[in-house]
Amino acid sequence: MKPNEPSRTALIIARQRAAHQVLDHGSILYDPFAMKILREDEKDVLQFANEHPLASIGRLFTTARSRIAEDALSTAVEGGVRQIVILGAGLDTFALRNPHGGLGIYEVDHPATQSGKRERLAEAQIALPPGLILVPVDFERDDVGEKLVAAGFQQNAPAFFTWLGVVPYLTQDAIGRTLDYMSSIQNSEVVFDYMEPPEAFSEELRQIEKARAEQLERMGERSDTRFEPAGMAAILRLHGFSEIEDINFQQIASRFGRAIQGLAPGHAGLHVVHAKH
Repeated sequence: MKPNEPSRTALIIARQRAAHQVLDHGSILYDPFAMKILREDEKDVLQFANEHPLASIGRLFTTARSRIAEDALSTAVEGGVRQIVILGAGLDTFALRNPHGGLGIYEVDHPATQSGKRERLAEAQIALPPGLILVPVDFERDDVGEKLVAAGFQQNAPAFFTWLGVVPYLTQDAIGRTLDYMSSIQNSEVVFDYMEPPEAFSEELRQIEKARAEQLERMGERSDTRFEPAGMAAILRLHGFSEIEDINFQQIASRFGRAIQGLAPGHAGLHVVHAKH
C-alpha cells in the first residue's frame, strides 16, 4: 500500500462484506454495520459484486473466514480469554458487533488505514465502542509486541488473534516475526488465511488471480507470499503451535457455499487456519 493512503484491499473486503448483506442477507456473517461503514449506495455495492462472475468466490471466502474466526473466538471467550487482537483490521466491524462483554479489543493496522476508518465511522455517526483500542503498526517495520504493550495489552494473559487477509501481503520474515510474537503469549490462538501457489487454482480463477496480483502491484499492494499446506503446517510447528486445523476451500464451499447467491464453480487454493499454542 502507499504510505499515506488507506489500504485499497481493506476497502475491497468491506465491499464484499456489504455485498453479502445485500445479496445473501448476511446468512454467513450478519453485519448490520457493513453498509454503514462503507458509506456507499446499495446499487454501487451490487455493481461491484456483479462486475465479474467469479466475484462470488471472493464474497464466500471473505465472509466464511470471518465467520470461522468469530466462532473460534466465541469458544475462546467462553474459556476465559479476555484479549482479542485483530491484526490488519482494515474496516472490520467485530468490535461494533461484539456480543461479549468486558473484552479488550486491539485493532492493529497501518496508521493511514486506521485514520481512514476513523473518518468513515465519524461520517456514519458511529462511536468507537468501549474496550476498542486502535494500535497503529507498520508490519514490515514496527515491533507488533512493543506497540501492543504500549497500548495496554497484557503479555502475561491469554489472547486470541485474528489475522485475516494479511499473510499474502507480508514477507516471510514479517510472517515469522508475527508468529513468534503470538506464540510468546501463553495459551494464545490465531485464525488466519493463506494462499497456495497459482497451480492450486482452477484455470479461470488462476487468470483472475494473476490479473488481481498485477492490479495490486500497480496499487502498491503486492500479494506474492504463497504456501503449500504441508509447508504451512511445518512453519506453525516450528513457531510453537501444536494444535492446527487447516480448512481448505472445498471444505469452505461445502459448508457455506449454499448461502452465496449464484456461487461460481471453481477451485481456489485458499485456506483458513485455526492454530493454538
